[in-house]
Amino acid sequence: MYTIQKVKQQVLRELKQAGPKGFAPSMEELETPPDPKMGDIAYPCFELSKKLKRNPAEIAREIAVKIGPKEFIGSVKAVGPYVNFDLETSFAGAVLEEIGVRGDEYGHSTVGHEKRVMVEFANLNTHKDVHIGHLRNLFVGQAVTNLLKASGYDVIPVAYINDLGTHVAKSIWAMKTFHKDEPLAEGDARIAFLRDVYVEANKALEENETLKTQVSEVFQVLEGQKKSDELSLWKTTRKWSIDYLEKVYSELGLTLDHWYFESEVIGKTKKIIDGMIKDGLVVESEGAWIVDLNDVDLGVNLLIKSDGTLLYNAKDLGLAYKKEDDYHPARSVYVVDERQAHALRQLFETLKRMGFDRELEHLSYEFVTLSDGVMGSRKGNVIRYEKVRDELLTSAHAETRSRHSDWKEKQIVSVTRAVAFGAMRFGMLKQDIGKKIVFDFDEALSFEGYTGPYLLYTYARIQSMLAKAGKAKSSLSAKTLTDAHSHALVMMLANYPEVLFQATGRMQPSVLAQYLFDLAKTFSEFYANVPVLKAEGEALSERLGLITSVAQVLKGGLGILGMDVVDEM
Repeated sequence: MYTIQKVKQQVLRELKQAGPKGFAPSMEELETPPDPKMGDIAYPCFELSKKLKRNPAEIAREIAVKIGPKEFIGSVKAVGPYVNFDLETSFAGAVLEEIGVRGDEYGHSTVGHEKRVMVEFANLNTHKDVHIGHLRNLFVGQAVTNLLKASGYDVIPVAYINDLGTHVAKSIWAMKTFHKDEPLAEGDARIAFLRDVYVEANKALEENETLKTQVSEVFQVLEGQKKSDELSLWKTTRKWSIDYLEKVYSELGLTLDHWYFESEVIGKTKKIIDGMIKDGLVVESEGAWIVDLNDVDLGVNLLIKSDGTLLYNAKDLGLAYKKEDDYHPARSVYVVDERQAHALRQLFETLKRMGFDRELEHLSYEFVTLSDGVMGSRKGNVIRYEKVRDELLTSAHAETRSRHSDWKEKQIVSVTRAVAFGAMRFGMLKQDIGKKIVFDFDEALSFEGYTGPYLLYTYARIQSMLAKAGKAKSSLSAKTLTDAHSHALVMMLANYPEVLFQATGRMQPSVLAQYLFDLAKTFSEFYANVPVLKAEGEALSERLGLITSVAQVLKGGLGILGMDVVDEM
């Protein structure tokens, strides 16, 4: 149990003893006052006043006078309808000691001990680019994986790659139709070729819808894995895509334990559906095969089209049982954008009716837009990942070079990568996943405001201060940390474990991102008002210990978001 939790339990005990008979305040009712001058922890008396039918301010005063200094509680006072608690300096020392002892594990918990969770994300398509819209999925999925691991869960992060969808059939058809006698692309040109041929296929099909029959025939050949020129071409181009995705995922630091492929679950899916037909769960409708979910307002779950080809929701059934066979997760989290919400509700309901007794959850996120609207790979109006990466790297390199003309190129490149990738990642994770993002390059790279570079700069500034302190020793005691700015910083550090708990429970990385920004701002105020390196003796040691703790929490939190820190910027 962390110090902040011990303190809150003590506060609840004191409130209960001082309150009326039967009074049972809860942890959820405790608040942080909007102004630190009011106190560190507050209890609102509104609900109690309703039960007692008395003025909440009078109740607050009566309770406050009955509670005196004890353990971590320094003083208690009533502020309007609130009972406010100020904490002793010993609390600060306990928090800093805790951070020093736990190190990288500070803030982590064991709430998920012996609970296996599978997080499915990075479900991209072969035969397509990785674009800026995909980055949100990749970063949210990895951050949620890291949050769950920090809370002690046994996490299995996996990807489900769509290597056999309609888009693949379109691409293979277009290659055979428009590029039959051309040599295959080589090197980096391969993915660009796949992107262009997909756009070319869609344009041709829009101009002549009768060609869709040819695409459908190619799809059936691929799905049946029949030996043919189409299948050979599919295998070759599929490998191009998988090699490309592996490179991108590695560059972005994704820690996937396993990759599933749509082409690998077709056989299992067909056997499952055959059984569902025998059981009467899947029925025929106008030549297609469906699960009727109208009784729960989910419409019809179409599994097999009238031409005999399997749809995504059908193959997702096979995937669910494949994942169960491989890992037996008690809970599965699907990181999929909001546009697929209905399809996932249909999938979960169908699995439920099949007797699939596992906890299934859709972690929904909104998509990334361009300033002029939604992106779409069918028409080619997307910003490719490489364009985002290279523009950020170029800008970050120029900024770093202008600040440090004396640095060697190796050092500049190292910092440049941390700043560029940190800007990209934080720019995607700082926003509530339920809200759309219009990505702004200049804003993401700014060293001021709610950005990744600002947080990295804060960490680097602390490292610079510690380096300038030389041989001066830091201390984890807090006898001299009595000023308001030091105390505010300690309270921020103390709350970190609860922030991680909240971010994990909600599976919302933005909660952690906002906390880290607030911590950096609180440090900036401390830095401007409390001289660290000019202090002497015990004051210097304790202030060094305090900023070391800030750096530790920043590094740990940014690491969970997937960001690397640097000591100089």
